[in-house]
Amino acid sequence: MKRTTFMLAGLAFTSTAVFSADKKPGELTDPMEILRKVDAAAKAVKTVKYDVTLDATGAMAARGGKGSASFIVSGYVDGAPEKFMADAKFTPSGSTDVLHVSGGSDADLYFVVDHRGKIAYEDIDPAVIGNAGRLFQQASMVEFVHSTPFSDELNGRSQKLIGSANIAGEDCYEIHVQYENTRAPEATWCFSKKDFLPRRRIDHRTLQNGDKGTMVKTITKLVVDPKITAETFKLKLPEGYKKTDEFAPDFLSR
Repeated sequence: MKRTTFMLAGLAFTSTAVFSADKKPGELTDPMEILRKVDAAAKAVKTVKYDVTLDATGAMAARGGKGSASFIVSGYVDGAPEKFMADAKFTPSGSTDVLHVSGGSDADLYFVVDHRGKIAYEDIDPAVIGNAGRLFQQASMVEFVHSTPFSDELNGRSQKLIGSANIAGEDCYEIHVQYENTRAPEATWCFSKKDFLPRRRIDHRTLQNGDKGTMVKTITKLVVDPKITAETFKLKLPEGYKKTDEFAPDFLSR
């Protein structure tokens, strides 16, 4: 799949030799076999609920900022999630201000809520969300509902099982991937050994001056096929807020 690269961050790696010595009976050792199981597990997901944190290290720390978000996502149509509900808080690099925005769509109406300004923007045009949509895109893990979730990883130039990682109590395989597109950053994925769904992605970046940094996205509180209703993806206007059908302003530059 062709995907936008999101904000992510780094981990220390264990060597393949250490992993082989410490692996438990029944654990897999072939990264391609793991990725095929991961791809199949993600394709089986129709609706998903999760929390995510975003961070950056090294040379990316001055560019990435930090954030957290909660998502409920269902379906995938025309290159984007069909329905979603998001609540995100983001602190840009060098700032102490926290941007808090919520947004979503029921596949009919689209909306974004500016909690600082206490105003909601809603319209049938997806553009009503403005550049807050970029923040939601950066924070989300679209692989959960994508039609071809891990084809880029399966068709990459190299795939290497480098160890294990514990992500919020979830025992995970760590797989390092070099993509076919040489301009794409190398990535280290952490996949649960129980359900084969992703819990972390790390992008390893090198800037033009040679400085290196990482960006990380970590998934917790993952629920597959949560209970949803017709109201799940609709705007619920908080008390004291106003609503408009005007397009949202530039939140990210404030």
